[in-house]
Amino acid sequence: MDSQIDYQQDESLHTQLSLQTLTIADCAALVDEIRQSLSKGIDVVLDLSNCQEVDTTGMQLLVTIQNDPAVNLRVHWTKPSEVVAMKAARLGVQSWINAGFLEN
Repeated sequence: MDSQIDYQQDESLHTQLSLQTLTIADCAALVDEIRQSLSKGIDVVLDLSNCQEVDTTGMQLLVTIQNDPAVNLRVHWTKPSEVVAMKAARLGVQSWINAGFLEN
């Protein structure tokens, strides 16, 4: 699988994952990376600002993150791209996506 995720760690103990796509093909690897980081005590920031392809599975993943109290305080994302925002609007999940948005 050709991963579209870039990994960056710094001294603030968070991993930033830059996502160009957030589709069913990406979700398993993304969930694994999130789990690994969280198990090490490292928070995760998903960079959705340049995400150019998202499907319903990708949106479900974001909603699931927000719905899980063990995860939602440790996984956030940047302001979503227009593609992600439009998909969230079409699916009626804007409030869930906005809840995970971390101001930069």
